[in-house]
Amino acid sequence: MTAPLDRLHDFYQPPPPSWKPQTLGWYVAFAIIALLLGWLAAHLFRRWSENRYRREALNEIANVEATQLSALLKRAALCSWPRETIAMLTGPAWLKFLDDTMQKPLFESAPANRIEELALSPSKLSAEEAAAIRYASARWIKYHKPPRRQRRPHVPA
Repeated sequence: MTAPLDRLHDFYQPPPPSWKPQTLGWYVAFAIIALLLGWLAAHLFRRWSENRYRREALNEIANVEATQLSALLKRAALCSWPRETIAMLTGPAWLKFLDDTMQKPLFESAPANRIEELALSPSKLSAEEAAAIRYASARWIKYHKPPRRQRRPHVPA
């Protein structure tokens, strides 16, 4: 007599399912996702490269004297606005431009409103005043809103 357990055998295990997409729809979905990721990477790179002037100005702001902050802000502004708009601005018009493009009144009150005065005739500043002017300048560099760039129409050659 044979033992009943001797006649048992393993269950049939089917092969694991393939990870390869089976239909054309998956290939289309992957292509669309790849295009979207490529567009996103290009958009982020363009934005990163357009903000290079901000990064350089923020790095420079720590090493520049308080008397040179107005010139630094003007150089940063020239990277986003046309020279005709920025070059003629001085005094209260320059401070109003800085406040308008920031959409916050950073330069209308003391001590930040002295930024032009310091550029023309250096005077003594306390450490707190210099820090406040440097802070307002850094905030403007970081958060100002440049005008939207107009796309140039393609002219066939």
